[in-house]
Amino acid sequence: MSTLSIPKSLIQMFENDTVVGWAIKDRTSKFVYVNKAFKIWQTISTTYDYEGLKIHDVPVPVAEFADIFEQQERFVESSGTVLRAITTHIQGREKIMQPVYNIQEPLYDENGLCIGTVISVRHVNILTPTSLLNGKLNQHATFQTPSELFTEKEWEVMYLLLCNLSLKEISNVLGISVDAVNGRLRSSFKKTGVNSSTALVDFCRTNRFDNYIPQFFLKKGHIVITG
Repeated sequence: MSTLSIPKSLIQMFENDTVVGWAIKDRTSKFVYVNKAFKIWQTISTTYDYEGLKIHDVPVPVAEFADIFEQQERFVESSGTVLRAITTHIQGREKIMQPVYNIQEPLYDENGLCIGTVISVRHVNILTPTSLLNGKLNQHATFQTPSELFTEKEWEVMYLLLCNLSLKEISNVLGISVDAVNGRLRSSFKKTGVNSSTALVDFCRTNRFDNYIPQFFLKKGHIVITG
């Protein structure tokens, strides 16, 4: 069990934050403190006790990146550098594949000695290709299905259609035949009462479905932001 002395004011600030996940680790990467928002981001019960554990001891999806996290924590502690990264994995209250903004920064004691790492995890605003194509720079991506109207396979075609891809390009991206793409489109036409791809695109934009990125296009990863 760690004996780190953490200022009560810092803990109080973290406790009151219901949006950003906060955690503190000692110099061996053992958890000293975790707030409820952090546990929610990691898809685990808010009553789970992290104290004294390393991330690979905790049954959460991002534990897969434990070795990477520990290497970065040693770098942060030895260099005094703040590391910022985008971590994509199954996470959040929805327990779906989605990216989050992850910050690791050194924690110092009253004598200026580094005693561990402070970690924060928060929602990241990402612009979709359709937002850029249509100049909607204030419309950010969502990763949870916005409606049960379409199947996930139909959403995949819809997303690429909204990105202005041709039927042939859509078939190449999804690894299916053009006939299969047309089959999914016909099903979508029937569900929406439209009879063309253009009308289907308009339907999606009107209903604000054009900011959804299907799970098919999200891949697990941890990318450090440089520059």
